[in-house]
Amino acid sequence: MDGAPTTSRDLYGSLPPIRDFASVADPEHYTPVPDDWLLLITDVEGSTQAIEAGRYKDVNTLGVASIVAVRNALEDFDLPFVFGGDGATMLVPSEARAQIEPALRGLQITSLGAFDLSMRAGLVPVAELRAAGHEISIAKYRASEHVSFAMLAGSGLIEGERWVKDPEIGERYALRPGPAAASYEGFECRWEPLQSRRGQMVCLLVQALDDDRREAAATYRRVVEGIAELAGEEARPVHPDNLNLGRDPSVFDNEARLKSGQKGGLGFRMERAKTRFVAGVGRRLLRSGREMSGFDGARYKSEVATNTDDRKFDETLRMVLDLEPKERAAIEGLLERAHQRGELAYGMHAAPSALMTCVISDYAGAHTHFVDGSDGGYALAAKQLKRQLSTSR
Repeated sequence: MDGAPTTSRDLYGSLPPIRDFASVADPEHYTPVPDDWLLLITDVEGSTQAIEAGRYKDVNTLGVASIVAVRNALEDFDLPFVFGGDGATMLVPSEARAQIEPALRGLQITSLGAFDLSMRAGLVPVAELRAAGHEISIAKYRASEHVSFAMLAGSGLIEGERWVKDPEIGERYALRPGPAAASYEGFECRWEPLQSRRGQMVCLLVQALDDDRREAAATYRRVVEGIAELAGEEARPVHPDNLNLGRDPSVFDNEARLKSGQKGGLGFRMERAKTRFVAGVGRRLLRSGREMSGFDGARYKSEVATNTDDRKFDETLRMVLDLEPKERAAIEGLLERAHQRGELAYGMHAAPSALMTCVISDYAGAHTHFVDGSDGGYALAAKQLKRQLSTSR
């Protein structure tokens, strides 16, 4: 689908969906992002140190919150995004800047005030990236009847992130002072950690090293098909059997902190009590199979499993897999052989469980779920990937 960039605000919503994930990197699925759009990068500063200190749930919460805040600021826009664990990559028309900047400033205030973490947000014009020789293209993957996820390609993604994080260049793309107001409506963080049913929850990152897009796409296809052959659909990390709504009040702390903007106090306690009550109602509906306000207790868990972003692509293949030890060893062997041949670089991180954070538009189908490994997940897998990339290029 490559060709002249369109300027349509409805670009993403009008894209035909990819249905076979193995072809997710194929160039023909991708359309250039318009020149008059912005690449938005959010991430928790010092996230690796925070994760190593055991704060991976806080980091995940803020990463998803950045998507929610921007999405709520653009109610009439189908937002393309990719969740990366400690932040997100999003694409918005330049005309939307005035709507999203207050939401991003509000997010930064919440991040510092309620979590003691700094949230970086940078807006890079796509036209500047393209002028510097860096392309960004977009596709859409249909995960289920109700949910699709954006897939992104092009060197502009990595270069744009580098610009935003550069101590000097980044000032040009950082938010300027101004009004701040963020809505986190739809954010939910109510599930207990998803325990592995098969051994380990493995976060996997893969980057093909060939500069030719078709050769790189062939590498990604071999990886996806190889993993499917070795582990199959049972390797999907979310399953009705490991979905349990929380009971302990601490499960609801992060949602309460985010929505109240407080680490404690009356507002925090009221928000936590409300969330805990709603989760209790949800548990009863799941147990009885009854329906209330669009929440169908008989179907909801199976919908959660299909509406989860456990596999995605943004110039890096990202997957969360529930693997038996022998499957993990076989997949690692597959990747290591390809790495030794110079085809790819990869990073893996294993943990006994995964974390899930949710964005709810409608309990009757339009609910989206973000999964990352506990104990560091994608962020720690990225450390291995970066080491390999530093010696591969």
